[in-house]
Amino acid sequence: MGWLRPCKAALNMAQQLMHTRRNTLMASSRPLACGALLGLACLLATPTWAWNPFAAGPRFQEPELTAAEWRQVDQKAGWAADSDTTLLIEISNKLPGPLACHGVVVTLQNGTEVKKAFSPYLYVPAAATKQTGINGVKKGSMKGFNLSCNCWKREGDARCSDPKKTP
Repeated sequence: MGWLRPCKAALNMAQQLMHTRRNTLMASSRPLACGALLGLACLLATPTWAWNPFAAGPRFQEPELTAAEWRQVDQKAGWAADSDTTLLIEISNKLPGPLACHGVVVTLQNGTEVKKAFSPYLYVPAAATKQTGINGVKKGSMKGFNLSCNCWKREGDARCSDPKKTP
């Protein structure tokens, strides 16, 4: 019954508000305004439950991509035409399911690394291409780059699949 306490407090606050604003509200709208304020307070006081759109269907895992799966993901890098310090990375997904890319590590010629996490993750649907940019990588200073991407696999299945499309 602890969740009821904020509702009672909101009701008291609404009643006080109604009494202090005597002539601003019509008498017929007071119960409506009080009810709306009470409803809003109760809605905000109730616990928030996480909604998982995949809970009703089969379970999915998000393992790392295998070498064969990486061969189906095209990765290209280059610099923006208007900036010699913005590295552009293009990811083309040829897998049957979408990818979620978590970040990239760019190795520079001098041995240092530039790391960038994607927040939110870079979502690349099946048969699609997405691009992202990384600031602070001077043109000609890159030695290589590594992406960190995963796909969704149905439990017991080795192939990437789309969790939104259940059989």
